[in-house]
Amino acid sequence: MRRGTNLPWVGDYNQAVVLDGIRRHPGTSRTDLAVASGLTVQTVSNIVRRLLDRGLVQEGETRARGGPRSGGKPRTALSVRPGAALAVGLQFEREHVDAVLLDLDGTVLDAVRRRSPDPSPSVRTAVEHATGAVRGLVDGCAHPDAVLGVGVAVPGPLDFAGPVRTSAINLPGWHGVAIADLLTTSTGLPVLVENDATAAAVGDLWRSPRVGRSFLHLHVGAGIGGGVVLRDEVVRGESGNAGEVGHVVADPTGPRCSCGATGCLEAVAAPAAVVARYADRVGAEAARAAGLRLSPRTVLDDHDRLSLLAGAGDAVAAAELDAAARAIARVVVGVVNVVDVSEVVLGGSGLRLAGERVRAAVRAGLGVAMTREVHPVEVRLEEVGERAAALGAAGAVLHEALSSTWVGVHVPPREIVISPVAPVH
Repeated sequence: MRRGTNLPWVGDYNQAVVLDGIRRHPGTSRTDLAVASGLTVQTVSNIVRRLLDRGLVQEGETRARGGPRSGGKPRTALSVRPGAALAVGLQFEREHVDAVLLDLDGTVLDAVRRRSPDPSPSVRTAVEHATGAVRGLVDGCAHPDAVLGVGVAVPGPLDFAGPVRTSAINLPGWHGVAIADLLTTSTGLPVLVENDATAAAVGDLWRSPRVGRSFLHLHVGAGIGGGVVLRDEVVRGESGNAGEVGHVVADPTGPRCSCGATGCLEAVAAPAAVVARYADRVGAEAARAAGLRLSPRTVLDDHDRLSLLAGAGDAVAAAELDAAARAIARVVVGVVNVVDVSEVVLGGSGLRLAGERVRAAVRAGLGVAMTREVHPVEVRLEEVGERAAALGAAGAVLHEALSSTWVGVHVPPREIVISPVAPVH
């Protein structure tokens, strides 16, 4: 668990520590929580009493310390009460919006994907689809009044100075969009906005039982982004836009990137770049004959198709996918050398079928990492797949809401801008 403090003016923080400890370790006791957090048993008991009064946790069976025959003082098991607090997470991609409904206990209660009929939907259309998804999830759940807010994961860059605005490079027409204000107005719920890759990293922390983790979360969707976590703390940078690994130069002689630079990793290894190179090499007619549709809205499906073609023996498809994987590996090794992490997590819709190929390239590339003789670097695929950022955004809402006095949706809609604190372990 994260450590608490016995200073009287940080009760909200301590409440978050205790609640996260109960959430992550169902069946834990007040004494267990005190030992793990460094708080006094009395402080923990007072917090648990408040959480019980708010209906966020529940008591279970009482057991003797050390087992039924030990004669130790009985301890009451604590757990999060299902349905007590919920949050919606949204993840914007070019051709669709993913939405999830997350329970405080970590259960995904429902999920939906709204596809746009327009290959480059306007901001208005995207917000309408997102609003419809949110309303559908809230109206269809058993405890709609328990929904505390909406977390939104969007590509960067983001401007957190004043109303949160996004100028997402990978979403055409999104320049200076006050996405939090738009969604607060359309849904009537408080809204939190986060970079998609950072949200995915927060989500990984939210689900992890381990303490003291340092990792890079590489998110491959229409673009490529990264979330960096050092000892359970999210690295946000001066403006909240740290982790833009997709705009690290991977090939100085490569194509021009949408950001204006030349040879960025995104321009070299993102799904659209891989599909375009394949079509250039074999010709558009042959690419379509192979099952590619070569439309902006089908880029991710075409990228999946290339993985299937490579597996069936298409040498050109395999070569292009391997080239992209090696470019990703080069940049990942550079990041690992700079921030010294012990894990690399790979996720996003661009790795649905290409994930194992990229993981193999990254693992091979890490053979030259500066810390290779000091500690190993684990490389794994994100377990929750494409919706990692949506889950992370929802988890961040729950963390923020329940570490403060914000207790429900019956408050004036407002925008929440936070630096998510690492979950309790």
